[in-house]
Amino acid sequence: MMDRKTLPGSRILMAMGIALTVFGVLLLISPAAAGGLVVRLVALVLVLTGIVQLIQGLRGGSASRSVISGILGLLVAGVGVLVWLNPELGSGFLTALLMIFFVVHGLWKLSTAIRYRKARGWAWLLLSGLASLVFVYLLWKQWPLAGAWAIGVLVGLDLLLTGLAMIVLAVSMRKVKSTGYVDTISL
Repeated sequence: MMDRKTLPGSRILMAMGIALTVFGVLLLISPAAAGGLVVRLVALVLVLTGIVQLIQGLRGGSASRSVISGILGLLVAGVGVLVWLNPELGSGFLTALLMIFFVVHGLWKLSTAIRYRKARGWAWLLLSGLASLVFVYLLWKQWPLAGAWAIGVLVGLDLLLTGLAMIVLAVSMRKVKSTGYVDTISL
């Protein structure tokens, strides 16, 4: 049951909503560049992670653990270099991960919307969750050819819709906290 004590803070919701909306719009301005940047960033993280793991393997422990850690470090760094040199490969992999993310994130938004359904702004979060699941379908139909533009557009849209839903819910929470009555919310 939802009451004043279990409501999220409206300031945090509003700040997160504004930040997500701004990031979403920025991604939508140049989706291919944003998607390409994400692929390059993942490649860099893989290379750095592999190097750290390789160094860790060389630093000590048992011989078998060092060898395994070193091999895994080389493998992870190698995948990072491969993704850097062939962004299309990385883009296909990231698109698959993005589909998993959108399923999990969409289901989370749906369950959260249902939990806060007494607040009339809950429908916006529900719609945002449904949109995430539609994005999964769109990506699935184009995978692995979707590429960097899809990453930029769909992540941008998801951030924009989630941000707007959080802003609407923040306004709703402020009304609840000021009146003390969950049933008096109207958006």
